[in-house]
Amino acid sequence: MIPITKMVTGKATVSKRITYGGEDSDVPKKLVEMSKGLRPVVVWNITKACNLRCVHCYASADVSTTGELTTEECKAVVEDLAEMNVPLILFSGGEPFLRKDLFEIAKYAKEGGLKFALSTNGTLITTEVAEKIKETGFEYVGVSLDGMPETNDKFRGVKGAFEKAFEGLLNAKEAGLQTGIRFTVTKFNLKDVPAIIDLLAENEIPRFCLYHLVPSGRADFSYDISLKERRELVDWLFDKAIELHDEGCETEILTVDNPCDGVYVCLKLRELDEDLAVKAFEFLKFRGGDKSGAQLANIDMHGDVHPNQFWWDHTCGNVKKEKFSEIWLNPKDELLIKLRNKLNYLRGKCGRCAYKDVCGGFRLRALRAGDLWGDDPDCYLKEEEIRHRMI
Repeated sequence: MIPITKMVTGKATVSKRITYGGEDSDVPKKLVEMSKGLRPVVVWNITKACNLRCVHCYASADVSTTGELTTEECKAVVEDLAEMNVPLILFSGGEPFLRKDLFEIAKYAKEGGLKFALSTNGTLITTEVAEKIKETGFEYVGVSLDGMPETNDKFRGVKGAFEKAFEGLLNAKEAGLQTGIRFTVTKFNLKDVPAIIDLLAENEIPRFCLYHLVPSGRADFSYDISLKERRELVDWLFDKAIELHDEGCETEILTVDNPCDGVYVCLKLRELDEDLAVKAFEFLKFRGGDKSGAQLANIDMHGDVHPNQFWWDHTCGNVKKEKFSEIWLNPKDELLIKLRNKLNYLRGKCGRCAYKDVCGGFRLRALRAGDLWGDDPDCYLKEEEIRHRMI
């Protein structure tokens, strides 16, 4: 996750609370702690069931709930994660609200001293549900929106999905919850990015999280934008982050699943302010790079453990047979071991990049393109930019 706003302005909103332990310093202590060990943020796809039919869904979500973890099995996982003291659980799906025991499991996590957030399509968040989310103790509610009404509804496969999702987002905000949206950029919705961010700013929604597409589930490379478009998009997000900050707007901008964004932001900052660029780069040493298999983990609805939530074609173990902590902290899985030592394996453009220690490409996307340790096909950095360390 690349927090563009934090890097270009030194300020963050939602991230300050859920990731940085309330600090607004250049490199918060909690961030340093998270970067050192193997206590991962856990994305937990608690159900496959969903009330929408998104064309780019990495989970290929539908109405099926066969073989999902039982309530008691989920509580056993929570106990294990609490003993590990993981920094955050992100409950996801499918649509997590279709799981009847969601609040029971979340309450159990709260009792265990864990922090947890929610990734949802937002369509089921009534004012009553929003109050219950708040009472249960969720740190953050991220609602998936992939464009303005017409674009979003085509993506989501249900007419009126945008209206319900945005209403749910506002209900969550009015309940006093930290909120934001998750936007997966594709060639179909690239044009909607400015309007979506302006809509969030107008409604004082504090976070815009742009996901670069990872071909998984129903999505493939044919949906993706070009390298030129991607670079221009990050240019625009960079400028927009500064503009919003100068206007006193607290909507922060972040990108996910394309770690070269962090390097590019630092290089752009260097042209404006050398000192700020150095500070941003120091921050990037702890926040940048693909954390899959190290500080990022996934548990799916069946209890299978994966390096991240898009990597369901590789399983490292199952929590029904072995504790998550054992799978993660004493790995027998070769992929997990190699991901934690990836600098030894990188080749091609990523291998010769001067910034590979703070980036390293997004390994799963490289795998989908044909070579796990080769080039990340979404890297738009030029050869002259990666040849020598400029910061």
